[in-house]
Order: sequence, then C-alpha cells, then structure tokens
Amino acid sequence: MRDGTGHAGLQYRGEERVRVGARRVVEVPASRHGRLVWSGGGLDLMGEGLRGRWVCRLGLAEMLLICPGERVRVRSAGDHGCELRLVEFAVHGAGLRQWMYGTGAPVAVRVPGAARMLDALSGAEPAPGWAQPASAAALGEADLAEAAAHFRAQALLYELMAAYLSGVRAQRAASPLLAYAEQVRSQMAARCEQEYNVEEIARGSGVSPHRFYQVFREMTGLTPHKYLTALRLRRALRLLAGEYRSVADVAHAVGYQDELYFSRVFKRELGVAPSAFAQLARTLDVAGVSDGDLAIFGLAARPGPAGTRQGGGVKQADVSEGDLTWRQRVERLGRRLGLEGVAAHWLGLMERRLCHLRGLVRSRLGEAPLIVAAVEEEGLLVFGGRHPGLGDLLYGSAGFTPSAAVRGLRETRLASPGDLAALGCRWALFLLREGRRAGDAEEAWLATTGGEPGVQFLTVPWTGGDDADACERLVEQLTLRLLAQEAADHTRQQGCSIRI
Repeated sequence: MRDGTGHAGLQYRGEERVRVGARRVVEVPASRHGRLVWSGGGLDLMGEGLRGRWVCRLGLAEMLLICPGERVRVRSAGDHGCELRLVEFAVHGAGLRQWMYGTGAPVAVRVPGAARMLDALSGAEPAPGWAQPASAAALGEADLAEAAAHFRAQALLYELMAAYLSGVRAQRAASPLLAYAEQVRSQMAARCEQEYNVEEIARGSGVSPHRFYQVFREMTGLTPHKYLTALRLRRALRLLAGEYRSVADVAHAVGYQDELYFSRVFKRELGVAPSAFAQLARTLDVAGVSDGDLAIFGLAARPGPAGTRQGGGVKQADVSEGDLTWRQRVERLGRRLGLEGVAAHWLGLMERRLCHLRGLVRSRLGEAPLIVAAVEEEGLLVFGGRHPGLGDLLYGSAGFTPSAAVRGLRETRLASPGDLAALGCRWALFLLREGRRAGDAEEAWLATTGGEPGVQFLTVPWTGGDDADACERLVEQLTLRLLAQEAADHTRQQGCSIRI
C-alpha cells in the first residue's frame, strides 16, 4: 500500500451498516471512496454516477462494488427488512483505480463466508494515519499493535476483494460459449458468402462440437450449417429481386461455387426456381406493404401509380384486413405474391426459434403472469393477449403467460410505470426503442412497485412495429437475453470463493 509500503493498493476505511425496512427506500449518499456492499436479504439497488444509471438486484449473501461518487437508492425486495453492510476502502494508484472501476455494469456475486469475513473486519479498527516507522528501533508496543491491526484489516479487505472479483470473472466467463456462438452467428450474418469450416469452428469453441452445436441451436433454432444456408437464401432472394443479371452471379455472390447445386437448394427450400423467382419479383407491384413484411421475401416496396396493380401485385389492404395474426399475415402475403414456399420457409425457421424460446420462458418464468409494454416518450404502450401482432407472438407463440389484467385486451396506453404496477402484475417485459435507456424503465418500475416480493423485469431492444422482420428480431433478442440470464444465474447459485 502506498500509505505504508509505498506501493499501489487498497486501504480499509471502515464499515457502515444500514437497516432497510420492508417496503422502504433508503438513500445511500455518495462517497469519495469505493465500497463493497453486502446484503443480508433481497434488495434492489438503483445507482447513478460513473457508470451512468443502473439497476441491480442484490440477493441474500451477495456482494457488489459501488464506485466513488455513485449515489445509490436501496429498496427491500421482500416483505421483511434486512441489513446492508458497506465496506469502504481507498484505492491508491491511478492504474489500479481505472482497472477496478472499469468493470462496467454492477455485478452481484455470492461470496461464501463473506459474513464471517465482514464480522472479523468490523473488529479490526482501520488505521488511516498509520505509516511505516523509519527504522525498526523506533517501533514501540503501541506501534506494533497498530501495525498488526492495520495488516489484519488489509488482509481481510484483500480477501473479500479477491473473492468478489473472482466471482465477477466467473460470471462473465459463465457464458463464454454463448458469446462465442453469438460471435460466429454475427460473422455469418455479416459475411454469409465466405467459406466456413463448421467442424473447425466447433472445435475452436473450447468444448465438444456436440455442446457447441447445442448452444448454437438454442440461440438460432438451427445448426450452424442450416443457419448459414438460411442466410444465403435470404440474401439470394434480395439479389435476384434486384439488378443481378444471372443466377450464376447470385450463386457466387452468396457463397455457392456450383450454380446447379445452388438452384437445387433454392428450389428445395423455397419452392420456386431462382430464375422463376427473379422473373416474378420484377413484375410485382408491392406499394404500400411494410418493408418488414416484404424483407422476408427479398422484396422492397417500389411505389407505383396510386390505385394500380402490376403483374398480380399486392397492397397492404390485401394482407391486413381483419385481425390477422403475424403468422396469418405472412401466409396471406405469400399466397397473394405467389410465393407460398418462401413464406412457409420463413415460418418454419421462426417456429424452430420459438420452440427454443418457449423452453427458456418455461425455465425462467414458469407460469408466472407477465405484462408486455413498449417504452415510449409519452408513456407505455401495453400489449394484451388479443393483440394480433406482438400479443399473439409473445403470449401465444413464445409462451409468456399474460396477466389477467391484459388477457382480454388488444392494447392500451398508460401514462407511467405506476399505472402499470397498479394492474397487479409482478413481471414486466419492457420493449425499448433505439435511444431509450434500460435503466430508466427498470428504475421507474422498481420504484413504483412498492417493494412487493417477487417483482421482476426483462428489457430487450425493439425495432418497433409487429411486421415479420420486427418479430424475428424480437425473438432473437429475447432468446439471447434469457440464455445469458440462465448462464449467469447458474454461476451465482454455485457461488465463488478464493482463499489467499
């Protein structure tokens, strides 16, 4: 330590205990020092400072790190009050300070034996003014006692910090396979025309190929090879509907060297030959149909004269009349375009993804009722069980259980999270448009649910709307979010400790 040995490090500054009553919110003022926070019960923490605005649930016997200058509000997550213990420490050394507080969003870690170490630490008085004497001869009895207390406190602080940071590392490493699979998926999506040795990619995951394929299927609903094929066919649809001059050009552009093999795969999967699709796509007038619905057919809206059709075209009125679900709308659009095989192909891929998402929902929520709400500038747009788009997708196909308050609704607007909490549901799924911050919605939800036990939430990015492309992206985001939470929860339940 700099204040004694001349080295960078940590210095124990003391402990503070805060009692948080049931259904109460307590504000923990900012400090110029860092703090390790340990909870004797379930707490919701809402902070603001170096890391922006954040929300974190701190479970029984879990610990997290609060940065200097961060102001934190604490609310009991259950019917009973509990104690919050804050271990304050100074960090000496700019590099160490930058590294320690650069850990990103708060991470709650279960540290076995933390209560014992905290009790021992509370009995070791901090000695902020202690400094190493100039010579051993100058060391008296009082100095020896003070030095012993100082090093005892430092040893306990370092043990706690080592255990906490090891837990953070373990949680971040809990899903390295998921991160690797997502990296592979993203690379395929960006450069589907490249050659991929799937067996080599699987071996590079650090686990058995079987385990890698399993995680990739959980994420996408498909094996890596089938996912790559689906990406290439989607891109081929767009190119054939565009300005490419030959099927051979398109085959090579999406990664197939053999034009005949590409044509066989295309017709087998999509029910139409590439040349026939190209001819049909260039004669269709699809003015007025949403880009998100057309995207899965490889088409884009091309405005034409008002009130006209060209070559058996289709307009939005043809596919949106009545209360068609997202699935029915895709099927009808496929029929009107003469591309039933393309629609069936996309719906088959969606069903595979939804099958894995339903399993994650059952594992994470079971039958717990939930409310889906889009966060908008003027409030919340709540989707009910009768909504043919997102309501049918999430409550029906994805397996979320609608709250009784919204089961019979199509959609409704609410002014605030307080109005949402008044509906009496403990689970909320927030859909965030670009530019909306997750922390704002989460903090408002926790602050207005009155400390009810079992209150939970999920937040996922949302492109807006309920067209086919938006539905596909939403299913993808929900799957990634629930897979990551499942991996993190597994690590937290196991706990992590280190002995020094």
